[in-house]
Amino acid sequence: MQSSQQAYYLQTLGIVQYVPKDAVLLADEAPAVAFNDRSIEDAGEAVVDRETIDVAARMNLNFDEPAVAKKGVPAAVTKKPAVSATSEPKVAAELIEVQFSLWQPNSEVLVCSGVEGVLADGDQMQLLTNILNAVGCGIHRLPQMDLVEWPPYPNADGDENEVREFLTTLLQARLKARPVNYILLLGDAAADWLLSSQQRGEQSGFGSLALTPETTALLLPSLGNMIGTPQLKASAWQVLKSVSFASATA
Repeated sequence: MQSSQQAYYLQTLGIVQYVPKDAVLLADEAPAVAFNDRSIEDAGEAVVDRETIDVAARMNLNFDEPAVAKKGVPAAVTKKPAVSATSEPKVAAELIEVQFSLWQPNSEVLVCSGVEGVLADGDQMQLLTNILNAVGCGIHRLPQMDLVEWPPYPNADGDENEVREFLTTLLQARLKARPVNYILLLGDAAADWLLSSQQRGEQSGFGSLALTPETTALLLPSLGNMIGTPQLKASAWQVLKSVSFASATA
């Protein structure tokens, strides 16, 4: 192949190389056989086809069917919850634990005392016996104590409203089975948990209110507070002095 003819073919393919000025061949001087040489065209097509197929294979393309533009379907995206660097860890719901001791010395009165960490000790039980006898009970010792508590069984779950409903239901069932004229609520916990919000609003501090049409609630200091602060015994007496717990059958 002559150098001028080679330069022409390279120029036609877009490959430019430096050649002497007198070796540049104009287009109309190019031999016509260059455009009719099927062997060159076939060889070029073979090279192009082989390279195209190799690339297509690597790109997983299919040349059996004409390419058709398809609307892409967005791939499903799994979103992870955003985590803030300053977000606080979730705090577990607060576990509510309450306990009440119940004594019923006679048919006139029921005593409910909030348990302050531990059950009533000997001094507290003796003080309660003296209070009851001061208003007519006439007992030598307290009767057997009943314990009401939440949770009623291990791992019982409930919010404040559910605890209040549970305690109210138990108290109502107790009063229905063994009605009394008076119920002593000793300490803030007894009043807070066993009275409705309306009843708590009617009586702040020590005093009396109608729990039901048949039963009057007497709100007194806790036994522990009366022992620790003896002046509170006088406050309790102001509430109790006008009532009598003497049994009608005595």
